[in-house]
Amino acid sequence: MQIIGIRTSLFKENASLFHFIYNHVSLLKEGDILAITSKIVALSQGRTSSIREKGKMIRMNARDSIKTPWALLTLTGDGWNINAGVDESNANNKIILMPKNSFQVAESLLLKLRRKFSITKLGILITDTKSVPLRVGIIGRAVAYAGFEPIKSYIAKKDLFGRKSRFTESNIADSLAAIAVLVMGEGSEQTPLVILRNTPIRFSSKKIRKKLSFPPQKDIFAAIYKNRAK
Repeated sequence: MQIIGIRTSLFKENASLFHFIYNHVSLLKEGDILAITSKIVALSQGRTSSIREKGKMIRMNARDSIKTPWALLTLTGDGWNINAGVDESNANNKIILMPKNSFQVAESLLLKLRRKFSITKLGILITDTKSVPLRVGIIGRAVAYAGFEPIKSYIAKKDLFGRKSRFTESNIADSLAAIAVLVMGEGSEQTPLVILRNTPIRFSSKKIRKKLSFPPQKDIFAAIYKNRAK
């Protein structure tokens, strides 16, 4: 697999996301995936606010919250995350919220970029970061995707010794997001776009919006926060 980080100019609030990509991505090949940080998607939508509004914005976007010594652990439509995705980093003295209608954005970019580069097999991946319980640091996660199957199921398939799996599913979208975010970085890298080439995924021409999170009641870690989940 080939991973190509694209260093860009600074993305300006309310700028056109497509034109930004058009100006910085000179070539997409058949079978490529273009990963885009959710931060510039949010900026293209004007999803910012003043720092003094941070607490209010977190409350508005959280279904439930647990206070910790470091930040609020919040429950949103995309699972448990920190501060409901509200972020001060690389925000130029503002806060940046999570983007809206991320799947629609991914699907729209997919259609436009397929036409521009005259290709049919293309994936779009909008990324963010997440913390994992009892693990140090953050890793990438998929906010939205288009053009490929996000999950590979091993249910009822045999392993090397003939044992059939009952539950295992591989989260392809999050795995690819983790790779892309490693290259994007979290500081001054200025690399909001990453091309993933020759990935072992299944492309699809269908519109797929399979959620990559589920209610806390169905989570294997439910016992940890069952008294807090709504």
